[in-house]
Amino acid sequence: MDLAAMKALGEETRLRIAALLSERAYCVSALAAKLGLSVPAVSQHLRVLSEAGIVTGVQFGHHKHYRLERDKLNRLAGDLRALGEERPSGCRDKSRRCDVSDAVGCKRKPQGSK
Repeated sequence: MDLAAMKALGEETRLRIAALLSERAYCVSALAAKLGLSVPAVSQHLRVLSEAGIVTGVQFGHHKHYRLERDKLNRLAGDLRALGEERPSGCRDKSRRCDVSDAVGCKRKPQGSK
């Protein structure tokens, strides 16, 4: 799981930028106007998103237009879906008692102890 990308998207403004970029590519000044933020503030957020591989910028004349890396987001979405998938209980027998390999974090006494 790409924790840097998850962390980058965990900030509200960066998530809003990603939502805008899901519609189409934007330059920094257009994003700043849409978000009601300064160009330097948006640039900082785009730098974080770019370092996490979530956006890329393409130079067009004097302006750089940013676009969303959809493949990266689809991989992150798959990682999140995997976390939500049902898995069998860690306890292997019907009595719901854990064996030694499952007992990490359990409050059950090891066998043979008093």
